[in-house]
Amino acid sequence: MVLPATGKGAWRPHWERLFTLIAAGVPADWTVIVLADRGLYARWLDTHIQSQGWHPFLRINGGGNYRPDGAAPFRPLAQAVTHGGAGWSGRVTCFSSREAQLDCTLLACGDGEHTDPWLIVTDLPPAGADVAWYGLRAMIECGFKDTKRGGWRWEQTKMTDPARARRLWLAIAVATLWVVSVGGQAEANLAVSLPALPFLRSGQLKGLGSGNSDFSERITAAG
Repeated sequence: MVLPATGKGAWRPHWERLFTLIAAGVPADWTVIVLADRGLYARWLDTHIQSQGWHPFLRINGGGNYRPDGAAPFRPLAQAVTHGGAGWSGRVTCFSSREAQLDCTLLACGDGEHTDPWLIVTDLPPAGADVAWYGLRAMIECGFKDTKRGGWRWEQTKMTDPARARRLWLAIAVATLWVVSVGGQAEANLAVSLPALPFLRSGQLKGLGSGNSDFSERITAAG
């Protein structure tokens, strides 16, 4: 689905329908964590993800405020960031405006070397979540590169008509599927192949929340 960039809120029903369709094919005993960049955050998105029995893991902008459980005043989100450490997590109310307030777990981490920290909101308990998990979202950047300047050069089309763009994206999707299938066949014929990584099922995430360094090593190994 391709929509005009100026259609505020027009994409909401399509996201909701997409998640509903995907949920029908996800086994009930799977633990599903939905990662999204800060440009996608919305309170309704957090709610809809939870309605599917999944766990939101949504990055937010750092310009807002938060209030830790048991504290009276709201404070800037930047104060939650620990530079050079393992990060901070706790139950909070995010955002001071009443219509935007979200009761959630906040995970915050910054190393002082990057301009923007990671600020993640989730429904998981602080002890059962690790901010390092958000690093898995970087895997989709490879898909962006394949679609744009590193592959099909989508950015060169300069299209502004959603109907035309929709047809081209269909062609790109089919071409990508074909390339992946051919590459998969070639990989299967290699003399040496990497071992398959197992899917995580319900309850298996607890062991991954014990430390950022251990999980980072697993991500590196998987990559």
